Amino acid sequence: MRRVASLGSLVVALWSGTSAAGEWRGYASVSAGFVIDHTSGIRAKGGALQAYLGVETPFGLSLGVVGEGAETWSARTFQEQQLQLDYRSLGAELRLRFLRDSGVNPWVGLRVAQSRSTPLTLDELGSPRRMLHDGLSTALRFGVDAWFGDHLGLAASTAWQWCDVRVDSTESATSDACAEPLHSIMLGPTLRF
Repeated sequence: MRRVASLGSLVVALWSGTSAAGEWRGYASVSAGFVIDHTSGIRAKGGALQAYLGVETPFGLSLGVVGEGAETWSARTFQEQQLQLDYRSLGAELRLRFLRDSGVNPWVGLRVAQSRSTPLTLDELGSPRRMLHDGLSTALRFGVDAWFGDHLGLAASTAWQWCDVRVDSTESATSDACAEPLHSIMLGPTLRF
């Protein structure tokens, strides 16, 4: 409980340390990076692309649309095929931006999206099988935008993502199991307007 209170105090201090309410702003960014599967036995790694378009209130809270796609491969092979954890997601992201009037703006975000994953994994018999799953996914994101002027900047972000990929081997939608969280690291240009 003490840790939660400390974290909450830090968020309030950062938010209150920003300037008074400003104007409404729009943001657009396109990022590229990589996704790492640290936690499951598949240990997949690969590239990812992400696009974000959002509007920010005068107090630094923004809501936007975010789309992401990843193509990952595992070091593990079976019958000369590499195992894969691939997905596409489209959803909404809520961001809270701190230090809005400085040249560097840190932010935290929460994404909720519809994900469609097509992992190539092993079934119960140990044979490679391409699976198709649709489901609700979430991500906790942290980022920072560095501005070169009033409108152009560079965005760097990292995220822990849940349920972008499901790895069960049954046909029943009720028994779908989320893969362990995936970690993404993204970098790309951002526009403020």
